[in-house]
Formats: sequence, structure tokens, C-alpha cells
Amino acid sequence: MYQGNWKCSSCGGAITELPFQPRSESGLTCRACYAKGKEAQKAEQPIPEMQVASEPMPMDDVPDFDESQIASEPMPPDDFGAAATPATPGEKPKFTGSWKCVGCGGDITSLPFQPRDTSNLKCLECFKASR
Repeated sequence: MYQGNWKCSSCGGAITELPFQPRSESGLTCRACYAKGKEAQKAEQPIPEMQVASEPMPMDDVPDFDESQIASEPMPPDDFGAAATPATPGEKPKFTGSWKCVGCGGDITSLPFQPRDTSNLKCLECFKASR
């Protein structure tokens, strides 16, 4: 809080403490005048009216919802048979699958990305050698 000796621009009353350092006295208001201004703003704002339906909706038009089908639906298949394993915070997700390295023909079972095209996948050793 800032201590000072200012005057309210609305009523002329003394202001001795403010939560900020004012640049000038113009526009400063005491707590009472500030509260009156807030109340006046609230009174000026129209309250939106709620729209109420004149007739209730017929419930016989609403189809029945079968909750038992939610959990039994299978997940859609991933694009290359890969499934992301949950990562710990700060670690990238790993995608598991069954791919072949184009360099050595070895099996690739885990990748740090979801492959869009498997025609140029390389194992870590072949990838490092090509750089």
C-alpha cells in the first residue's frame, strides 16, 4: 500500500492510502465513491431474460440410449499396427509394432514416432550409420 495525501476527484474527500502509486490526482476516487460507481454500472446493465418454452418437449420422440454399447465397441485400428505406450512426464511416447529395417533387414519393434510410411524405416544402428 502507498501512503499519501490525495483528494477524491468526485467528493473532494481525503485519500491517505492506495494499493498503487498514482501518476496524478485526476480520476482518483475514495472507496465510497468507487463503490457508488460500481453500483451505478451494475444498475445500467440490463439483465438478459431467459427464454422459456411454452410447451414441454415430447419425450416419446427421443430414442432410447443403450449405455451397454459404449464399452463394448472396439477401438479403431492404428495405421501400421502401432500402439503408443504411455510415457512418463517429460518422455516422448513409444509406438510398438512389427516393422523391418530397410538397411539390415532386422526387426524394429519400438519407435519414438508413428510411421506414416514404412518404406524407409531404419533401426537405430542403421540410422546412426547413415548420418
